[in-house]
Amino acid sequence: MDKKIVKDLSGRTIAYMILKISGTFVGASAIGLEFWQSLVMAAIAGVMEISEEMSRNYLNDGKITTDEINASFSKLQEKHDSER
Repeated sequence: MDKKIVKDLSGRTIAYMILKISGTFVGASAIGLEFWQSLVMAAIAGVMEISEEMSRNYLNDGKITTDEINASFSKLQEKHDSER
């Protein structure tokens, strides 16, 4: 895999994890989880959503392109925005 793609995917994954944490940890704290447990739960959920999207892209043609990354993260962002 191209280093540029890995760098892009890594940075965007961190950004998406932050979005998930900001939206999830408050709700998890409300049900009695400790702060750190809420953060970990939200981060894992974000990574799993990204992994699922990237797996779908890879299964389609055996590679992941910048266009596929852009489309996947746009889709994830729209999903996140609609959940708020």
